[in-house]
Amino acid sequence: MPVQALRTRASAAALTVLFLAGPALAAGGEEHKSGMPQFNLSNFPSQIFWLVVSFAVLYFLVSTMVLPRIGKIVESREGKIQGDLDAAQKANDAAKLAAAEQEKALSEARTQASGVVREATEKAAQHTTAKLHELGDKLAATISEAELRIAEQRTNAIAGLSGMSSEIASAVLSKLVGPADAAQVARAVEAATKAGKA
Repeated sequence: MPVQALRTRASAAALTVLFLAGPALAAGGEEHKSGMPQFNLSNFPSQIFWLVVSFAVLYFLVSTMVLPRIGKIVESREGKIQGDLDAAQKANDAAKLAAAEQEKALSEARTQASGVVREATEKAAQHTTAKLHELGDKLAATISEAELRIAEQRTNAIAGLSGMSSEIASAVLSKLVGPADAAQVARAVEAATKAGKA
């Protein structure tokens, strides 16, 4: 488009020069020899003629050689700029796509990580519960064994105390009253022990 505009302007300038040169060509017969030769009316027709020829040659050279090259340069620059813009847009789209894929991968990784953490927490809770039940069972068994041992030792201790109490009571009675019946003393100690338990 810039080349066509330049051609149109050059054509308009050529027509303007011819229009202005018309009166000078018509007055070419008059001669004035005073002053500068450029302002001498008799030289105007030849000056106008060479001006038109020079302008036509210059117009021809510019329109056939210079303007096409300038047009090609402008078009190639426009193509390069458009190519760069397209490449930048593609790179931007690729970056957005990569960012979306990365965000998706991060989201999936977070979901997987939370699933793994939840699973590990549940396993740890189950393991802890199993260990607590196992420990509770062991403690209950140990307590039961200890209670049985304590009851046995208590029974043994009470039996031993009964025997000792009978001996002590027999010894005390024999010193206070005289010899006492051992079976009768054992019954009395047993009755006293039962009364103390009640």
